[in-house]
Amino acid sequence: MSEISRLQRYVPARQDLRVRLRLSVTEFLLTPLLMVLGAVALALGSVLVDMSSPDWPPDVRNLFLRLFPHENLLGMLRVIATGLVTVTTLTISALLVAISHTATTVAPVVFDQFLRRRANQAYFGYVAGCATYTYLVMAVSRPRWAGVGALLAVVLAAGALVLLVFMAYVMIDQMRPTSVVRSIQDLAFTARLRQLPLLARSRTRPVVDGDSLPVTTRATGYVVDISTARLERLLAPTGDAVEVAFQVRIGDLLAYGDTVARIRGGDEESRRRVADDVLDCVTIDRVRNADVDPDHAIEQLGNIAWAATSTRQNPDVALASVGALRDLSARCAAAGVPEAEAYGGPLPVVYDDALQRRIVAALVDLVVVSTSSRQHQTCAVALSTLAEILPQLPDRDRDLAVKSLQRALPATLSHVASVEMGRGLARLRAAFDTIGREDMADQVRDMGPRLVRESGLEDDLIDHLDDNDITGPRPFRFR
Repeated sequence: MSEISRLQRYVPARQDLRVRLRLSVTEFLLTPLLMVLGAVALALGSVLVDMSSPDWPPDVRNLFLRLFPHENLLGMLRVIATGLVTVTTLTISALLVAISHTATTVAPVVFDQFLRRRANQAYFGYVAGCATYTYLVMAVSRPRWAGVGALLAVVLAAGALVLLVFMAYVMIDQMRPTSVVRSIQDLAFTARLRQLPLLARSRTRPVVDGDSLPVTTRATGYVVDISTARLERLLAPTGDAVEVAFQVRIGDLLAYGDTVARIRGGDEESRRRVADDVLDCVTIDRVRNADVDPDHAIEQLGNIAWAATSTRQNPDVALASVGALRDLSARCAAAGVPEAEAYGGPLPVVYDDALQRRIVAALVDLVVVSTSSRQHQTCAVALSTLAEILPQLPDRDRDLAVKSLQRALPATLSHVASVEMGRGLARLRAAFDTIGREDMADQVRDMGPRLVRESGLEDDLIDHLDDNDITGPRPFRFR
């Protein structure tokens, strides 16, 4: 093998255009393209009707021409064609400015949400379809025709102007940070439901001992999906003798040489056969797929809260994001994971579900970053949310959460001794008592007097709140 041929092995492969096209179509293009194709079909139908108009009964044709003079309709077509292009250009320009301004507040995730909303796709598809229809009718219109196609173009243009009023409000409403947060929250839970087949059919820990055969990747990008149907076909000949333990999760970023999975059990030939084909069950792309990646939505919510907390902005944005994270954690914990038989039975596959750990990590980050902006409200709500999440976590996730909190709690001493901070610390102490971590409960208990002393106060912040109900109204709200 020549030196050049050897180096070619390390050159990144070109991105699969089919995967890129599929993602762009599902993300935005499908609805507008279908509406444009519908407009083309409508133009064809109206042209056929106009072509048959010379054969209409004279009374009907004359009445139609008196009501809708052909010259007027053709003049309107020219105005409509120019007007639609102008309105569309101005609308897109204004929206780009609004989206850019909003993106500085709630992070660039607003672009993703704007593209994925069906109402936005339908609006742009309708306007593009109207313009396409108008130009097609103008191109084939004849003076002897009745002008049914031109009249229909006028009706469609009027509908576009009326729709513009409604879409202006809808799109502005979408720019509200709370609307962005709620959209991401809904998307996260939908993605969680679509991920359940993989979680239900896989194991949380390896059960097959012995040497493992690592499977590495030459691709670069995010793990977009792991197909359980392909895994089932791949592992059918070996049964439970061979186990595939994934070292990555959906949403992880891979680089050249990263280990994707380890193959254990069976004979060497069976392990080699599974190792050669297991990468076909993993889809890797340059862009994450929010449809089956709830961790992506969690990171978006965490980034929104982080940006709002670190830059001394209005804390309502961060508080709404924290509320969405808490709601998502509670819903996923309550729903659980169905039995494997609901999706075709268990597979000898090991996959680590880290959704709750991702939520905890996002909240712990807020506790730390709130010190830079002194947003004690956000810190207090993050502590209260962690207190509610801790008891419902599995043992492994709970231990990791406690270790993370142990390192982050000293950051709370930089805040003022507000009532919100006292309530958050009191709830966290009660949560540590509930899960049997008296050492951490004592640590939190000692933070109350320290926080009070550093704020120049005298009474014990947590003792005062222990005498009252600490489960009062949540200090965050959605619009």
